[in-house]
Amino acid sequence: MRWLLGALALVAVLALPAAASHPLQGPLLTIDPASLERLRAEGRPLALIDVRPLAAWQHGRLPGARSIPLDALVPRRDEVPAAAIVILYGADGVDEAAPAARYLRTTGHAAVFVLEGGFAGWQARGLGVER
Repeated sequence: MRWLLGALALVAVLALPAAASHPLQGPLLTIDPASLERLRAEGRPLALIDVRPLAAWQHGRLPGARSIPLDALVPRRDEVPAAAIVILYGADGVDEAAPAARYLRTTGHAAVFVLEGGFAGWQARGLGVER
């Protein structure tokens, strides 16, 4: 039931009309896998968030990624570290994770990016995957 309330709250937030300075109106920031790897190598504080369903995360994920499915993000938003650079990803492309990025920006997370190509793009480049 809690996840349902979270999903409804996320839908409600995303359905609000956006003013010119509203974070939902701003650009969607993306990051390519090579840039993500550079940030890791530099030791930057990162929070990798997999917004796919839990079953997909269990079958494979980016190393160190935490599972917070899109429909659970609102009630679990406190699990996303405020001081970290947040990297969100879905199955492929940016569309699945885009609502999560916009929502986190409304909650005060300044450095929120969506991984270009999502999990499929990461795998296609032969980069490491945890199981």
